[in-house]
Amino acid sequence: MKWLLRIVVVLVVLIAAFLWLGYSQIDRLIKLGIEKGTPPVVQTSVTVAAVKLSPFSGTGTIEGFEIGNPKGFTGPRAMHIGKAEMALDTSSVSGDKIVIKHIRIAAPEINLEAGLGGTNLKHIAKNAQDFVSQQSTAAGKDSTAAPADDGKPKKSVKLQVDELLITGAKLSASAAGIVPGANANVTLPDIRLTNLGSGGAGISPAELIAQVLSRISTEAAKASANGSLKNLLQGSGVKIESDGLKDGVDGVKKLFRK
Repeated sequence: MKWLLRIVVVLVVLIAAFLWLGYSQIDRLIKLGIEKGTPPVVQTSVTVAAVKLSPFSGTGTIEGFEIGNPKGFTGPRAMHIGKAEMALDTSSVSGDKIVIKHIRIAAPEINLEAGLGGTNLKHIAKNAQDFVSQQSTAAGKDSTAAPADDGKPKKSVKLQVDELLITGAKLSASAAGIVPGANANVTLPDIRLTNLGSGGAGISPAELIAQVLSRISTEAAKASANGSLKNLLQGSGVKIESDGLKDGVDGVKKLFRK
């Protein structure tokens, strides 16, 4: 009887060790997935400082998330998120659709840069939307999923996000390439998206990125075009007559909205 008890104890220890080893790699794998999977979607660099996720509660954080600027823009980055809090429905992880209860982002730093071809955020959002369209077209041409190494069809990751909330976003807007020295700083109104991917098969990570970036780009352009544009132009140090100032404001508004 003692030998049976010993075997059971050894098995429990081994199982616990394997589970701990697997869980200890989750943070690293998520971080790697973000840094490798996101750049092809947005067509610019993406880095993450750290990921911390509890596999038991489903709560965690993504720290130091940063999106670089696309080609043609001079700023070092387009967006920096110090910390994003999230909560997963752990029971959904083994299913066809991973349910994220919430993603909460506080005080991200957003750098909106206007150029002759539009803004950096608009470029990044369009890159994500184009990626989604290309994936949809490819899926339509080949409805049969590619087989995995074990012969079973690969399943693409699908998500459902019940709530995504961005509060206190710090926006720095500039048109330095057009009006040297011009810049403005504003705080964006809260951005709240709900029920993304609900009521169906869900959305892909690329679709989630495209929707969020498109909304941020829109809100940033609104704030820049309607908020501190007059101060932005006057802050450039360039003397503009009243009529010229109005024309300048209207011109830069168009650039931010492109």
